[in-house]
Amino acid sequence: MQDQIESTLKPAPDPSLFATAEDRRHQILRLLEHEGNVKVENLAERFAVSQVTIRKDLAELEEQGLLQRTYGGAVFSHRSRFNISFIERVQLKAGQKEGIARAAIEHIHEGDTIILDGGTTTLSLAAALVGRFRSLFVITNSVPASLELARAGYELLLVGGQVRNHSLTLIGPVAVRTLENFHADRAFLGTSGTTLTHGHSTPNPLDAEVKRAMIRSADESYVLTDSSKFGHACLATYARLEEVSLIITDSNIPHPFVETFNKRGVAYELVPEDAGTQADATVAEAV
Repeated sequence: MQDQIESTLKPAPDPSLFATAEDRRHQILRLLEHEGNVKVENLAERFAVSQVTIRKDLAELEEQGLLQRTYGGAVFSHRSRFNISFIERVQLKAGQKEGIARAAIEHIHEGDTIILDGGTTTLSLAAALVGRFRSLFVITNSVPASLELARAGYELLLVGGQVRNHSLTLIGPVAVRTLENFHADRAFLGTSGTTLTHGHSTPNPLDAEVKRAMIRSADESYVLTDSSKFGHACLATYARLEEVSLIITDSNIPHPFVETFNKRGVAYELVPEDAGTQADATVAEAV
């Protein structure tokens, strides 16, 4: 009788929380943020799915580095301890970012010194670099990227500076001065917005200064961005379109940008939407 009463009082799961696997996994991360750990059986009951489905969800989130599975459940991984907005941005357009990262790797050579900017697309590149080379020297201002790359055994320099809390990126004069003392073969940068008029931009002027220093320190510079950033201008421009060696983005880039890139000689590389299942990318370099 008591079991029947408790069953009646227990609120029914809200279908809107698990309309898709992506929604369900987002909610799992939310629960981890508040509770610190989750159990498979509890999640299965909460979302009205099988325990097998929940285990698949946890396996996928673990593969993304967002949690660590335990016996019968999961806990935070190091990356999940960053604030939830950063986790959400890591997941946003994850397939495109992974494809862009794989395309970027083709421009890196054994023994290179590279610079990695902070951000979610460059974090995808950091993850993709693990195990790909025997020797790299990586300079970065991203705490998440440094943690990712620590697994790879590469030589690693984390520049100092003021911490941007939402992404754990290091910015400001200290970071700029550190970068001025080093030379790199290639720099890989993210962007918050790209327009034909203002080029590549970021909401934070201090972040823009660091990005400029990265470009100055490298022989070649690459902007890695998914197509959603095109058409948006932020407060501080850090590079005109022609000032970077190559823009790597997905194939959903608005057509007016492609036309203008071709006219102005801006080099770009388009990664197919299905790049998650194929290794090659379509290169369209302006002449």
